[in-house]
Amino acid sequence: MCGINGFSFNDEKLILGMIDKTHHRGPDDEGILLGKKISFGHNRLSIIDLSSAGHQPMTTKDGNFSVIFNGEIYNFLEIKNQLKVLGCQFGSQSDTEVLLLGWQKWGEKLLEKINGIFSFAIWDHQKEELFLARDHFGVKPLYYYFDQNKIIFSSEIKAILLHDIKKELDFDSLNIFFRFLYIPAPKTAFKNIYKLSPGYFIKWRDGNLELKKYYQLDCKIKYDNYDQAKKDLRNIFDRAVEDQMVSDRPLGLFLSGGFDSTAILGSMSRIVNHPIETFSVSFQTEIEKGKY
Repeated sequence: MCGINGFSFNDEKLILGMIDKTHHRGPDDEGILLGKKISFGHNRLSIIDLSSAGHQPMTTKDGNFSVIFNGEIYNFLEIKNQLKVLGCQFGSQSDTEVLLLGWQKWGEKLLEKINGIFSFAIWDHQKEELFLARDHFGVKPLYYYFDQNKIIFSSEIKAILLHDIKKELDFDSLNIFFRFLYIPAPKTAFKNIYKLSPGYFIKWRDGNLELKKYYQLDCKIKYDNYDQAKKDLRNIFDRAVEDQMVSDRPLGLFLSGGFDSTAILGSMSRIVNHPIETFSVSFQTEIEKGKY
């Protein structure tokens, strides 16, 4: 988990205030980037490449693109090898740099190549254009506010609320929350503050906002053979778990006591040849304490 923050104008005090609000998302490092029409701020929780080479915001050597990124690109080594063949040189072992140089080479088509969980922002210094994207199923959060003059974005709404904007509750969204205990994207509890929907990206330039869907789940696969379906499901499940075990930090697993976490543990145990550290959380009620 990291924190990304930014807006389409230059204000050092505001961007520092935003990353202070999201400090808990990334206590290992923080950084800002200031330009005439952009302010970027980042809180880093180091997972891949724990060194200072993974510091963000990260900018290409030619100074054309800068990125802030929250998440993990599971197939970053595969993409890195593709970029090396194309002549790219790397100064870190981080997936952030792969994301940045992949954008430099392929632009929006990079979204067709990456497998992971992410929200990221890229600033094109030449075009003065902002690009925001959220992963295919919306694992990583990304909120934004915009009007004709500016766009503000963050991993958390409370950082956006530091700005001098109208703070007005959206009662339709609150009604949805009290019914379902959840507010679906793109709505939030505040008017004019939105969640970027899963599988969408935003382009912002000179007050013009383009919102576009880049991913649609393919549900066309059908099976006539039950045994083959089971086999394929296990293979896909194991591959998904293995993809998510890439880390320069120790790995562990939270056990809920249900089938889902148990299945993940079984898959992890097949992948590695050592015991998996597992954790469970329990709470003692006042009744159990004998107070009632």
